[in-house]
Amino acid sequence: MTRPMRVALCAGASFFAIMSSGAAHAAGAPSSTEVQEVVVTAQKREERLLDVPLPVQSISQEQLDKAGVSKVADLTSSIPGASLVSGTTPGFETIQIRGIASGTTGDGLVSYYVGDTPFGIPNLQLTPPARMLDLERVEIIRGPSATLYGQGAMGGTIKMVLAQPDSTAFSGKAQAEVSDTSGGGTNYNGDVVLNVPLVEGKLAARISYGYDSISGYAEAPELNLKDVNGFEGRNGRITLAWTPSDDLTVTAMYWNIRNRQDFSNSLTPQNALSGIPLYFPIPYGFPAIAGTGGRRGFTNVDADVFSLTASWRTPIGDLTANTSFIDHKLDFVTPLLSILVNDSLFATETYTNEIRLSSLPDSPVTWLIGASNRKADLTADIFYYSQIGLAGAKGSIINTLGVVSTESYSLFGEASVELFGGKLTPLVGLAYFEDDRSSVGVDRAAGLPRVAGGKWDSLNPRFNLKYKPADNGTIYFNAAKGFRSGTLQTPAQAAAADVSLGLPAGTIKTANEPDSLWTYELGTRWELANRRFLVEASIYRTDWSDVVVQFATAAVISLANAGDAEIKGADVGVVWRTPVEGLNLQGSAAYTDAQFTRVVGALSVGTAIKVGGPVPNVPERTFTVAMDYARDLNWLGGATGSLYVGYSYRDKTYDATTKGLASGELNDLTVRAGLKKDSWSLEAFSTNALDDDDPAVESSTALQILYPRKIGVRVGVNF
Repeated sequence: MTRPMRVALCAGASFFAIMSSGAAHAAGAPSSTEVQEVVVTAQKREERLLDVPLPVQSISQEQLDKAGVSKVADLTSSIPGASLVSGTTPGFETIQIRGIASGTTGDGLVSYYVGDTPFGIPNLQLTPPARMLDLERVEIIRGPSATLYGQGAMGGTIKMVLAQPDSTAFSGKAQAEVSDTSGGGTNYNGDVVLNVPLVEGKLAARISYGYDSISGYAEAPELNLKDVNGFEGRNGRITLAWTPSDDLTVTAMYWNIRNRQDFSNSLTPQNALSGIPLYFPIPYGFPAIAGTGGRRGFTNVDADVFSLTASWRTPIGDLTANTSFIDHKLDFVTPLLSILVNDSLFATETYTNEIRLSSLPDSPVTWLIGASNRKADLTADIFYYSQIGLAGAKGSIINTLGVVSTESYSLFGEASVELFGGKLTPLVGLAYFEDDRSSVGVDRAAGLPRVAGGKWDSLNPRFNLKYKPADNGTIYFNAAKGFRSGTLQTPAQAAAADVSLGLPAGTIKTANEPDSLWTYELGTRWELANRRFLVEASIYRTDWSDVVVQFATAAVISLANAGDAEIKGADVGVVWRTPVEGLNLQGSAAYTDAQFTRVVGALSVGTAIKVGGPVPNVPERTFTVAMDYARDLNWLGGATGSLYVGYSYRDKTYDATTKGLASGELNDLTVRAGLKKDSWSLEAFSTNALDDDDPAVESSTALQILYPRKIGVRVGVNF
């Protein structure tokens, strides 16, 4: 029996972000006889989750807290077939869903939304840096959703649905947490939320603030420092909601995010002082090493998000308009090995607008039409150099300053009609996308200007057929296309990559063509045994063309259209509210077979990519299981006791550059026990309780591990 299976059988399991209407179940309510019904907006209209003909999950804020999910990348253990591609620092992270992985650069392959505001950085696959604070829920769509969510929604879409102001009553909540890190120091965090009615029934404000201070755990021997990769984060958000009439709501939101980390969570694969390689997993008592070359690194992520949304029920349909602005900055100095340093700044300003009109709830035909546009400018100041000793000359590898500009728009729509009394519902959707992208700058090392660009468009259909054999079950077939714009990189980057990988000159291009895919899926979702047993399952196949792959060497990071891939997969999830009062069991599993069917000839020789070989950074197997138990403790003054045990497993993943280089298998255990009485709660917890230190990500230049075991307590109050 494998180690993960032994652990799963002994410990129970990790949080499964419920794949069906069980997601809204509150573990602290043992007297309830059935799982509460969940309503989602995955198809940009309110629907029962049970009726949505897509693989959709809904995770409440309470469930996020139980699983210790504090940032977007933490969701990977909750999403079947998802995994972390890179976790440099909160906000400088990349995830993949269902085998659609392409390194960390290039436009994103997962679409992110903060409320109605899309979040995306041109040429960088970054998650929103926001802390998972004061949310109503998170919705996840697995698989392409380009018709409604635009380019980049190839692997899936993650929507953070914000808690909204309530103009009828003042309320609030607060929590504070302290914990200890294995091999590190003490951690602190705290959140506070206030809901303030300003004009009863008309106007209200909701204010939230969160603070994190997370200990480092790595050593920097050249600097004689310990626990160097500590993190400090601040998140503040204010939302105003104005309801001048029953038919109109206007919401304004501002979110301020400031993340600071010493060094990063990417560790060196060798001790820079001795040159001795570090072999993972880290032997007991052997320190994790941060590459410094005698330099102190840092990683800063800042974001300011502004949005204004109006929702108006008109006689012909529900009209929604959103306009937003995001000011984002990624600034870092990353020493690699002993002599290489990446000193870069990426500053982005993004303006987006979307307007859509959807049918009224009682319309005989369900339809939606809309349009959106985005204008973004990414200023990239990249200085990647080698230096022997702090006093030595800096040998420039890449030294460029430039602006990548993108201006895009899309037109989209969907329509469906119920046939045979609602038993059968066909849906057809179509989106047209066009992107005009350019890069203008200067190669400071060569003293030469550089100009690149391209104009790309795509027609993205979706076909869906939903069958309702009974009110408690749905069977569906979905076929959808996903699309991503082309990727631009510097001539110096392309040339250095050719040399590093031993490729003929000109193999790596400055402009990569767009990649696209088709996914075909058959799925089902059911509520059984008086809604006490919930199950969802799906099988799918994805044909991915002109796959863009990232290659990382000690000299440079580059991208190339590597070929085509075929992905076959299946996932399943169950929720069981057992006959034992207050006891709930949950689980999910996913199998992903992602292989290349065509590889560009030169790349098959100089890299780890080959026909029949795996798509990099994609695990073949993932599964999660969890136990959630709550019980009234009359002997303790009527308090409610709770116990949560969760375990998740992720298979190894492979590197794109170095043949045979693979990450480890991950085993992540979370345990949480608590008491709740009236408005107060107290919990003790442990995350990564097994202290798994296998590499979550392993490349030729850096290693990343799960954050070491934390043991702590949390106290909270609602008022």
